[in-house]
Amino acid sequence: MKPQDRDDRSVVRKHAGSILALIGAGTMLSASGVGAASLALETSNPKLERSFQWAVQKALSYVQTGKTGVVDGHERQRQSVGSVKYIPSYWAGYTWRTAFYSRDYCHQAAGAHLLDLQQENLSMLRAFAGSATAGRKWYPLWALNFDGSPFKLDYAGDHSFVREVPAVFELVEQCHRQYLWTGDPAYVTDPVLSNYCARAVTEFIQLHDTLIPNGVAEGDGSGNIFRGSATYNEIRSPLIEAGDGIACQYQALLAYAGLLAARGEPGQAAAFERKAGDLRAFFNTQWGVKTNETLYVRGYDTRKRALTDFGRENSWFMPMKFITLPSARTDAYLDFIARSVDSPGGRPSNLEAISYLPGVFFPYNRAEEGWKWLEYIMDQPDREYPEISYTLIGHVVEGLLGFEPNAPERSFLTVSRLPRAVERLGVRNLPLAGHRIGVTHEGASRSAAAHTSGPRPLKWHACFYGDHAAIAVNGQPMPARPTLLHGVRASVVTVELAPGQSATADARR
Repeated sequence: MKPQDRDDRSVVRKHAGSILALIGAGTMLSASGVGAASLALETSNPKLERSFQWAVQKALSYVQTGKTGVVDGHERQRQSVGSVKYIPSYWAGYTWRTAFYSRDYCHQAAGAHLLDLQQENLSMLRAFAGSATAGRKWYPLWALNFDGSPFKLDYAGDHSFVREVPAVFELVEQCHRQYLWTGDPAYVTDPVLSNYCARAVTEFIQLHDTLIPNGVAEGDGSGNIFRGSATYNEIRSPLIEAGDGIACQYQALLAYAGLLAARGEPGQAAAFERKAGDLRAFFNTQWGVKTNETLYVRGYDTRKRALTDFGRENSWFMPMKFITLPSARTDAYLDFIARSVDSPGGRPSNLEAISYLPGVFFPYNRAEEGWKWLEYIMDQPDREYPEISYTLIGHVVEGLLGFEPNAPERSFLTVSRLPRAVERLGVRNLPLAGHRIGVTHEGASRSAAAHTSGPRPLKWHACFYGDHAAIAVNGQPMPARPTLLHGVRASVVTVELAPGQSATADARR
């Protein structure tokens, strides 16, 4: 939820058309120029197929690259300012505001990559990273105009601008995540990105760890987003420390370790990996289990009390970012989240918040629960918020297909998370660095991958949930290796695919 969301929904829709009209009608460009339209889905579920096609076209319509238009356009300022050239970018926030938002960007980046918006992803991330300064205590700005300048609705000066702790760390996580998708060395070596990531996991934490000194970045406890919120949830009571903040900090430390390793600094990488492990251990032995209840603590309020009721983002981000250890307690907490979002007052009113829920359940192989919320999103008549189209694409590929990229190692993993309602699902022309891949699942036990094009062979880690001594590859049994996917037992075989090659993997006994 963005600033002013609570009261302005009924008003701003009246002005959306006027803001859209003020933006220039320049040519939409993607990083490849043509590749985005080739992303295609084939499935046994007609609703999913229609929704995916809608999402691709809708998401591409939000691209602003190459356009000329106004800045600081929003529902409270009908007379927008200037005529400037936009940087490579796409709408990530309300379409009646000429801006992209950090939280939205982090949630949309996977879908954007799949649409070949690599240039836009890097440009927007670099713009956010460059907005974090010592004077802003290393907070990046919450929202930027399409030319990269501060969006003034959310910025009144370096001491009064919207800022939320989780976004600081999610930007670091996205830096590493996009490196895994693209293999682009800019994510590792660009000085603006490198400086931002280093500051976020060191000085930022030190500067914002004063009220409850424990190594966890804090908000100021006021609940005023222009002074610094500990959480993405702007509706609940003010928190000093929040579950989504500490969970995102954990992933940022892991991401920074990965970036350091890619930079050829193994000693520093190991040190930050230990920091991540220490923070996770602290969460699971102290911070997150302070009470005698079976539920995890979701945050600490201004009286330093541990809260265990449902806090929406500061509840579901904890398992979603994997700071909770795989355990019966985490299983029970996922049940608690599932019940809470179905209860009166528990379900968020804004669809963009609900769009996180498939990503909470799919990684734990809760396919039916993940599909329930993905289908809920598809069934809503009002899906015009940009996050919805981008995240729908991301949930299909990362959620249902279980696609995990590793471009630097020229490999990818797949695991079927198809629900009963989807017997077959395939997506063609998935971009992984300079390669194109197709992946198809039939049920939970049969998968196929095609290396459509690319400069070198790729390794396909064909994974299936359950214990399988062998998996048949192109009809020939191969010994399978046991593995754990976020605590869920699985089996995997590795198949090398040269450009133009395809293979099938079958785990049926």
